[in-house]
Amino acid sequence: MKFLPLVCRVLLGVIFVVIGASMLYPFFPAPAHGTVQDDWNSIMVVSNWMKVVGFFQLLGGLLVLVGRTAPLGLVILAPIIVNVLCFHIFLAGGKDIAIGVFVGVLEVLLVYFYRENFAGIFATNARPVVKARTI
Repeated sequence: MKFLPLVCRVLLGVIFVVIGASMLYPFFPAPAHGTVQDDWNSIMVVSNWMKVVGFFQLLGGLLVLVGRTAPLGLVILAPIIVNVLCFHIFLAGGKDIAIGVFVGVLEVLLVYFYRENFAGIFATNARPVVKARTI
């Protein structure tokens, strides 16, 4: 059980570093043409939105790989994973959803392993911390 967080961290980090780098400098083949997914990808690529997404995937993946910054990386990757799942559910009709489910499970496991770092997010009596300045 000791090595499971490390394995999850490395898997999630490497997946997002590779995919994020591929969005910034494409080295994977383009998807098939004539599908709703292709139309969506075309719009996102032409508008350069995918470069923004790729940057945050690369950044989140690197932060997760570092370990000490894993909670911040998980926070950055969470909305990206939700969007990946939504894309595959709503636009692809559930096709090729396995990678989205896999990274989603890795994310949930890592949030559980780093749960002490997220305790403040789930607080029901949260208050801002305001410190008085000293002169």
